[in-house]
Amino acid sequence: MTDSPSPKPGKVLVPAENLRVFAAALLQKGGLSPDHAGITAEVFVWAAQRGVDSHGIARVPAYLELLAKGIANAAPEIRLESATPAAVVLDADRAPGPVALTAAAEEAVARARTTGIAAVGVRRTVHTGAIGRYVSKIAEQGLVGLAFVAGMPNMGYTGAKGAAVATSPLAIAVPADGRAPLLLDMATATIALGKIRQAKASGTPLPEGAAATEDGAPTTDPEKAVMPLPLGGAKGAGMSLAFELLTSVLVGAPIFADFHSGDPKGRKHRQNALLIAVDPAAFGGAEPFAESVEATLATLKTLTPADGAEGVYYPGERSAAVAAERAADGIPVAPKVWKQLTEAADELGVALPALAGERARSTARVVTERPHRYAKQLVSHLGRRAETSWDDERGEGRLLFRDGVSTLTAEDDALLLTVEAEGGSLERLETVVGRHLVR
Repeated sequence: MTDSPSPKPGKVLVPAENLRVFAAALLQKGGLSPDHAGITAEVFVWAAQRGVDSHGIARVPAYLELLAKGIANAAPEIRLESATPAAVVLDADRAPGPVALTAAAEEAVARARTTGIAAVGVRRTVHTGAIGRYVSKIAEQGLVGLAFVAGMPNMGYTGAKGAAVATSPLAIAVPADGRAPLLLDMATATIALGKIRQAKASGTPLPEGAAATEDGAPTTDPEKAVMPLPLGGAKGAGMSLAFELLTSVLVGAPIFADFHSGDPKGRKHRQNALLIAVDPAAFGGAEPFAESVEATLATLKTLTPADGAEGVYYPGERSAAVAAERAADGIPVAPKVWKQLTEAADELGVALPALAGERARSTARVVTERPHRYAKQLVSHLGRRAETSWDDERGEGRLLFRDGVSTLTAEDDALLLTVEAEGGSLERLETVVGRHLVR
């Protein structure tokens, strides 16, 4: 494992599970169902944990705005259309991208199990988030995943002035036994648009040749930059246009032509996607494929590093290492992003998450005619899960769990419970104690 980079001064560290619960609570208050809020939050935290901060927790305020303005549908009716055994169109009904593409990934895997290869076109979703998450879900099932996304024009096109095409990303995930999967997740731009927002939030200059002003002039000033430039010039521009044809045009929901038609409706935010799942078992066998993948990656790791290089890595290897480090240390959140999140939490009435190293705390008061008896029963029920103690004379007890503690205090007509826990364990301990309260 590589050394974990220290968070920059002013950044806060939040355990991944705390951040996921917090983001889900905000999104649920923003209008999403508990299930959809959980799916969306998981995708954001997945990205943040891997160091893709531009598509991580920083996206929550923007999603809340999409929901508030009705651009994202908080209660979508997602349906499958134009289905064949190996191909289907999923109409997302303006569902949040993580919700639509998670459903698409699951559908692609289910169909590929039968057909060997399956494609799911996604129509009418909104910002998809880090598409590496969806192909990773496919790889977790032992299949190869590919994804392409097209969106609103926000990037220059070679020879054209202003924003002409989208920073359409592509992602490929290949399962690797005993290793992190190979995961290629890239935009067709030199940098993703989210990286420009991230640079603005942190005040960091942009790389040379990465972004341009509104009139197309290259700039390193994140305050002046409004669009990224295509990766490799005409190559990235051409890939973006091709992805528009393979997604939007393929599913009958063109974006590029509508955007440039002059009709205001053509500028309404939306995205389309294509997810493909490939079952190696249909191409000579899953086991030989896995062995060959391992041999390929192992060979790559034997290559001699170039002068000044830290090592030779395959796509996704370093982000997996970052994920492991942040799982242990917490996820750093930039001050500007944290300010936006705390303001949203205050407005929506959501409690802030406990930071790394802090103990989260919650209390409950249960009205009962026999608080002492109720408390002793609770201590007895949880005896196998925790070290327990009860002082009948003082009316106080303690439940010591591996990752937290619960205290009990008997009042005249009620039992007062307090649960404290490290990291992301509070919700779990609340569930454990609460389950026994209703017995």
